[in-house]
Amino acid sequence: MLQIQAGDLGAFEQLVTRYQTMVHGLAKSMLRRPEDAEEATQDAFLKLFRARGSYDPCRSLEPWLLRIAGNACRDKLRRLRAAHLPTAVGADDHDPLLDLPDSRAALGAARQFVDHSVRGELELLSERVRQPLELKYLRGFTNQQIAEALGISISNVKVQLARGKDILASRLQGVREA
Repeated sequence: MLQIQAGDLGAFEQLVTRYQTMVHGLAKSMLRRPEDAEEATQDAFLKLFRARGSYDPCRSLEPWLLRIAGNACRDKLRRLRAAHLPTAVGADDHDPLLDLPDSRAALGAARQFVDHSVRGELELLSERVRQPLELKYLRGFTNQQIAEALGISISNVKVQLARGKDILASRLQGVREA
């Protein structure tokens, strides 16, 4: 980051390469639509570059970047809501497991059914409960990273994760029994 503060664009490229997957994953979880996530990811790195002078080298870069990315996503959500554009997207259309030989097709179909059921129920959760679940279990974020990205406490992350898992478990009871 010190090199970026000094104007080294190569160092900025390396930073983007290193963190773009993490930032894009956060954006996809918060915004749902791939094109919105891509735009928020670009905005986050642009904001980081513009704010490079305010970076404190005594602090870790990742939490600062996650806070910037979370704010970029919230800004995008506000713009979308103001324009009354839909922000939700359905589950992926294609499950690669269905391309396997017939002996595995039944397993693939069952897995797709469960995956579709979980994704459907996940979409019905409030943003406050859904986002920590997606960041933790679909994107692999730590509780600390989730807290920093969403601007909430770690204890709140834990509460939302537990609440979300309880809600999903009760809603998916029938799927487990099928």
